[in-house]
Amino acid sequence: MLAAFVVIIALMGGSSRSDVASLPFLRAFAALFVFAALVSTPTAAWRSIRIPLLLLAALAVWMVVQLIPLPSDVWRGLPNRDIVFKMDELLGHGDRWRPISLTPSLTLNSLLSLVVPFGALLVAVATPVEQRERLWWLVWGFAVVSSAFALMQFVAGPRSVFYLYRITNEEGLVGLFANRNHQAFLLALAIVAAGWLIVKGMVRKQRNPLIIAALGSSVALFFVLILITGSRLGLLCGTLALILTFVLIRWGYRFRHQPVNQLRTAKSARWDRLVRIALTVAPIVIVAVVGLISYVSGRASSVTRMLGSSGDAAAEMRLEALSTVTELLRGQWLWGSGFGSFAKVFQIVEPDALLRPTYFNHAHNDWLQFPIEGGLPAVLIALAAIGWLAWLILAALRKRPSSGGLATIEQVALSTCFVFLAIGSLVDYPLRQPSLMMVVAFLVVILVRARSEGDRLGKRD
Repeated sequence: MLAAFVVIIALMGGSSRSDVASLPFLRAFAALFVFAALVSTPTAAWRSIRIPLLLLAALAVWMVVQLIPLPSDVWRGLPNRDIVFKMDELLGHGDRWRPISLTPSLTLNSLLSLVVPFGALLVAVATPVEQRERLWWLVWGFAVVSSAFALMQFVAGPRSVFYLYRITNEEGLVGLFANRNHQAFLLALAIVAAGWLIVKGMVRKQRNPLIIAALGSSVALFFVLILITGSRLGLLCGTLALILTFVLIRWGYRFRHQPVNQLRTAKSARWDRLVRIALTVAPIVIVAVVGLISYVSGRASSVTRMLGSSGDAAAEMRLEALSTVTELLRGQWLWGSGFGSFAKVFQIVEPDALLRPTYFNHAHNDWLQFPIEGGLPAVLIALAAIGWLAWLILAALRKRPSSGGLATIEQVALSTCFVFLAIGSLVDYPLRQPSLMMVVAFLVVILVRARSEGDRLGKRD
């Protein structure tokens, strides 16, 4: 059931637009998985994720409140409602009741989108505590399949059938996504996942060198694709992920399984020292060599865009619009304009200097757009979620169960993934995209499961 859920969401949930034709099927399947998980999962398993479920429920309730019609006298007092109220008066409907949301249909769409993370949480929590490694493998496998699509896009070229969405970055290798930033973001997370899985493979009594080699090769593939994709966000997170991965592997090398009767000779000590040096130098060499080769060959779109050697009208527009976005935030911070309404509300306050043939669909900064659309109640829900995650991570790092260093390594990997999410939300909107919602929900369940295992082992000790 877990694998089927990932396949369906990955194939149909690569775009955040509300007019994607596959969305009704995606959400219908997600709802079916929700009911299947409710029937098949023990109630005790739900208790471990009650906080994220309650936070999602609170967000859904606030979206419903934003859809409740208000009296015209109350509604017209909200910011940016004057122009709509004047049109109502001209049409003879000055006493018409309207909801807080300026775009009720898009807010309803946002409400329905929550079925994906809700389903991901319920399906993933059915995984036994000690088998949470499956979720890491699914994140990695998702990235592998998306990378395969990216390679086919590279071979077939723009406008090929391997681009799954009509509105997409056709010049980039977007894989199963419509946006190159989202593809690169997934690959960065997958590099961290591969690093942790390599560490787990090293410490097992029965190691499989082929699996470890495949994971190591995938790290190189993911990083090369990030360079070609053209995402500056991906370049930043991917480089940090690659360096961190080698740090984790070097750290985990200390805990590798060795036979009890094996004598530590001078030769083995020298070999261990060489391996540690190689693991320290390797990430720097790989990043430098691969980046230089890609840049010289003209394939490193991410490096080119980062260095600013080619004009980027979209990035320039985002910078020019930043003052207008912050002004919009000052007007909407209390009740919000309604989830999904940013593009329409921005057009109300958009200055003539920012008019373009294309429209500004997102603020490309969810730290600003989320309070604009959701207001203070949404901000409080977000702060509660951030606080809960921070408390869970810090508590797990401080407790240090009997598995010792390995538990700490996993917590560092998880913390890095959430830091990448925070960075990504500064320049993009990863949490508005269905398949990335699923990935983040899996990371939350992994974090909860890791804490549960630590508590269990602590009691046993």
